[in-house]
Amino acid sequence: MVGVSTSSGLETALSGASGTVTAFLEHLVGEPIDAHQRRHEMTRADTSSALRVAEGHPLLLRAAVLRGRTSGRPYLYAESVLVPSRLPGGFRRRLESSSDPIGRILGEEGITVTREPLAGSDRGSVPVSSQTGSAIGDYLLARTYRVDSAGDPVMVITEWFLPSLESFLPLR
Repeated sequence: MVGVSTSSGLETALSGASGTVTAFLEHLVGEPIDAHQRRHEMTRADTSSALRVAEGHPLLLRAAVLRGRTSGRPYLYAESVLVPSRLPGGFRRRLESSSDPIGRILGEEGITVTREPLAGSDRGSVPVSSQTGSAIGDYLLARTYRVDSAGDPVMVITEWFLPSLESFLPLR
């Protein structure tokens, strides 16, 4: 785990950013970002879903590593739970067939969204992903939030910002 000063620098940079995390990362690291090691799995909602869907409603679990297109460096590991029925067909097709991160697809498809922070995933408390069992390893910051579009929850995303970002952050 990296020091608190790096984590707070990342939190400060994120809080001042507008737009998607994909756009934030591309600006921060100076290269396009692509989603690699993508995994998609259909599941059904349980009774305590932050997505406000009925029990049994179809959901898509997605896991991806966001890497620099030129450098190949991993910058972020993300897991998302999406409500496919609330997203346009073009979004769903690109999500399944391209290496575009969610943020790029949202922007290019013209889907306006807002973020609502959710409790969970604080620094040092999530050594392994609960959804996929993937070992996360060291990370600078973890956070979970819900993404809403047109007033409806469309996905919950948990992000782990990886130590490779440290060299791009201002010193504190």
